This record gives sequence, C-alpha cells and structure tokens, in this order.
Amino acid sequence: MLKITGAKAFIEGVRALDESLAGIRLCSINVKKAEKEVVYRFICEKTVGEEAQQKVADYCMDSAPKSFRSVQAVISKVVADEELVKNAIYRYIEKCYPSLTYDFTKDDIFAEGANGIFRYTLRMIPSSCAYVKGNGTLKELDAYLERNFCDSFAGATEEKEQKEHVELSTGAVRLSALSAIDKRVIKVSDVTVVDDPSATDSAIYIEDSAEPGEVVLCGVVKEKREKTTKNGKIFYIFDFEDGTGKASGVYFTKKNTAERIAKIGEGQGIIARCRYEYYKEKLSLTIDRINLCTLPADFKPEPKRGKGVPLDYTLVRPRAAEEVKEVTLFDEPEELPSELTEKTYVVFDLETTGTEPTRDEITEIGAVKIEDGKIREIFQTLVKPEQHITEFITELTGIDDAMVADAPPFGAVVGDFYKFAYGSVLVAHNAEFDVKFMRTQAKPYDYFFRNPVTDTLQMARETLPELSNHKLNTVAEHYNVKFLHHRALSDAYATAQIFIEMMKSRKKMSQSQ
Repeated sequence: MLKITGAKAFIEGVRALDESLAGIRLCSINVKKAEKEVVYRFICEKTVGEEAQQKVADYCMDSAPKSFRSVQAVISKVVADEELVKNAIYRYIEKCYPSLTYDFTKDDIFAEGANGIFRYTLRMIPSSCAYVKGNGTLKELDAYLERNFCDSFAGATEEKEQKEHVELSTGAVRLSALSAIDKRVIKVSDVTVVDDPSATDSAIYIEDSAEPGEVVLCGVVKEKREKTTKNGKIFYIFDFEDGTGKASGVYFTKKNTAERIAKIGEGQGIIARCRYEYYKEKLSLTIDRINLCTLPADFKPEPKRGKGVPLDYTLVRPRAAEEVKEVTLFDEPEELPSELTEKTYVVFDLETTGTEPTRDEITEIGAVKIEDGKIREIFQTLVKPEQHITEFITELTGIDDAMVADAPPFGAVVGDFYKFAYGSVLVAHNAEFDVKFMRTQAKPYDYFFRNPVTDTLQMARETLPELSNHKLNTVAEHYNVKFLHHRALSDAYATAQIFIEMMKSRKKMSQSQ
C-alpha cells in the first residue's frame, strides 16, 4: 500500500470530472509492480453512474505509467448512519484508548448526521472528559472517521454521573499519566471463606496495583472503620498492608455476610477481590469479596521490575516522519536486509547539561522509529532540567535556560519515551553515552530500559574502515546525509539514515564474500 504524491491535486482532478463526484474521496492506491497492476479505491456518498465511473477509470489510467497492463478504479458507496458511526467510534476508543472504556459503553455515544456533517457526543465520567479534551482525542477521532466515511465529523463530550463511591485518600493519580506495573505475586495459605466461595491464594503486590480495574490484594488489617452512606447503608473501610504498600478499601455489606465481616479484626490476614475506580480524579478501592488468610511469615518482596508500558502518551505524542528523498509512486522498491525489516529500531539522541549521568540532566530527547526498514515516526521534546545550562553547553547545543523554561521536566516525559521505545532495538551513535544517561535518569521513575542496543559508531568502524574518523558528521557526509549537528532530533534522524545505509552496505559485503 503506497500513498500517491500530490493526492490532494489528484482527487481535485477526479472531482472535477462530473458533478456526481463532488464528494468522492481517495482511500488507497494498491500497486503490484511485478504484475504491473494498480488499483485505485474511492468512496462516495452517492451512487456513481457508469459514465462517471468510466471518466474516473480513464483519469486513473492517464495517471499511471504506460507500462502498467492493468489499471482499475473501484468506487464504493459509503453512507454513514448512526449505528455505523457509533460502532466505528467505540472500536477506535477501545483500540487506541482502552483506559477510557472504563464506565463507558457504546450506549454512551450519541451521533446524528445532517447536511453532510455528523455530530457526535461522548458521555463520559468527569476525569475521562477532561482527558479527552486535554490531549486532542476528538480531533484524532474526527480524522479517523473522515477517512472511513464521506461525511465531515464534529465531536464533543458530556459529563455523566459516576457510580456511588466512597472517597479514600489514596492520592491523586492523573488518568493520562497512568501506566501498568509489571506485577509481582504473593502466595498466601490457610484461606478461609468469608464471602468468596471461589477462593484464590494468589494476590498482586499492593505496590504494583494502582490502576483501574479488578485486582486481588492481600494484607494484614491495620484498622477497620464502620461507616454509613447517605442512604443508610453500612460499609467498612479496611486499611491493610502486605509488606510492599498500604491500601484502604471500602466494603459494602451484604445481608448474608454482614455478621462474618463484622468479626474481622485488626491483625488478621485478608485476601480480597477488589476494583480500582476513579472518583474526582483519584483512584478509589472497592472490596467486592473478602476471605481470611495467612500471609507468609518470611515474606521478602521481589526486586521491583519497573513500570510497564503506559496506556497512552501523555505530553509527547509521536508524529509521522516525512520522507527526505524524492520518490515516485511507481519506483521499484530496494530490497532491504531482513535484519532491518524484521525488527523495530528506535534511533535516539540526547542533549544534556554535561557528561555525567548521575550529576547532569537531559535537556532534549530526539528519536525516530524504523519499521519495515523505513523511518516511520518522530519523537521530540525539550526537557526542563533543575540545574542551570552553562554557556559552554548552550554554545554546543543551542539550548539555553530560556528555551526550556516552559518545557516539561524529565519525569513527565520519560513514560512517553518508554512507550515509544518499547519492544524495539535502541540505536545511537556512541550508544554507551546515550543509553547509560537514559537508564540512569529513568531509574528513579521506575522505568527500566532493558532494550537490546546497537551502536552506529562501532558499526561505522567495522563497515567503513577507510574513513579518517567515524564521527557522526563524517559518516553522514560519506552517505550524503544532511543534518544540523548538536540538536537531538536532527542527530537522531541522521543517525537513522546512516544506520539504514550501513545495514544495506553490510548486506552487500556479505553477499560479495
């Protein structure tokens, strides 16, 4: 699947062919170069007559190289209706923002179209509404819908009441900053059923549990308080600890278990099926089922494994990379090494206040992602350090205190970069410096970059021994790669380009041996 260069001018030309084509949209161009075939796919809100279809086919034929034996134009009628739009919206949110589906269903989507414009409203709990408004989700959703339907779309949010909760002081947690912890497990013994017949003996560390959803926790009861809701319903607040953290959970009494729950006291071990939910942007813990148990006497927590991949980007969202080289739609693709196409690489560069990672700080992160052998995405952000940027560093990097005055601190963006780099091979020029700096700075925030690493400096020494030196600018000049030295994104982009070229050179060298 390839995008046509100048697609806007192309589609405008198609629309000018006939009045019935005024709302037509180009979805894709599928090129089979070996078979000399190309298929243009369009969508239109109206039925297109045979004469207009032939005009489109002729126009596409004229746009393709004469050497192509088969040129097809496929036009599908796509009319958005309320149910189709609601399904598309929910699928998109479920796939791209799964954390928002808590307390949100397809029935919370209202959509109505008129005069080519579809307006939709998402009814969400207050914290989800704030998140959607703050990170541009509606604009992304509008663009997604307009790629699949001929209408224009305009989205909005509407707050809905949240289910009854009892607010506990578990601390404020921003939904957008949430990331899953790589969870560790405690095994308990002597489980005695109180109100959970489907008893389990495994619980997650409290330290690893702070995210929305169901979870099994255990601990020793430190305090138990009896309370009453506004409706007169009795509930208990259990404060308990498991050796890794403390939790406070609310348990609403049930008729058949009230007496047994009332007998649970301080010092006893419990294992409970719980739910973390948001209330006024704070995580609140509800205990659904509870049993008695014995915690291991010699319990020693396993070493912390670190946070998992954040559910979504918070401050720094990757953007699509733009191809630097001029290519045409029908150029023959160059065969790339399988090692390059079968793995994902994140090539990154840091600007810092100095060279010592335990003392100095990061001032800029620049990175690009290579997938299928091509640069696909860009990640870039300035970072505000706590220390002053010296004049020497400013002369070297072009970054001064004023430039980073409004930039986020490293702790606010490290999760975004961890998500961007997750599952990839990290690549850098003189990788020891950048990787060590990132790992050292990220560790206090419980992000551990354990990715495999490739050093383009070492690659250049092995691949280009004839060069006078193997600095980034020297290797870049060898491959005719242009860049502005000592800014992170420019350095990362240049490193990515020379990395691709060296991978191709190594393949040619191995084939010639």
